[in-house]
Amino acid sequence: MRPFNLLVTLSLLALVTGCGTTIPTTTEREVTNTSIQRLLGPDETLVEVQSPSRSGPVYLQGRIDGYASPAYAVRSAPGERLVVTMESASQNAYFNVHDSSDSRGSAVFRGEFEGRTATLEASAPTVWLIRPFQPRASARRGERIDFSIRISRNG
Repeated sequence: MRPFNLLVTLSLLALVTGCGTTIPTTTEREVTNTSIQRLLGPDETLVEVQSPSRSGPVYLQGRIDGYASPAYAVRSAPGERLVVTMESASQNAYFNVHDSSDSRGSAVFRGEFEGRTATLEASAPTVWLIRPFQPRASARRGERIDFSIRISRNG
């Protein structure tokens, strides 16, 4: 078996070196999209939000249906500040915000504990992922919660 393993290893090495010296690279967009997909749950639908302008906020309307909900991706340039506010008639509507480049996947804002307004500042090119949700108990019951989100740039 050892000669076979050595033969396979040498064959793969020859194949790799014979392909040239350039290593395929991924673009920033592919990396970002991959990192966003890794953060999404099976019942979330990704929606890329057109960047809000400095002249006015962007308003998003959505619904949390059990565990299913939209997840909003918002691009931000270095030094830009975003203010994200959620409104809903239900006290069970929350949102978390993730920095898609953070490989740990932890939220930079947790609405269940920090309230309904997040202020975010990008230190580098960033894609923020805004993830509305409801608590597990109401999601299990299949409750539907309508909400709106207001996003303004530079506070």
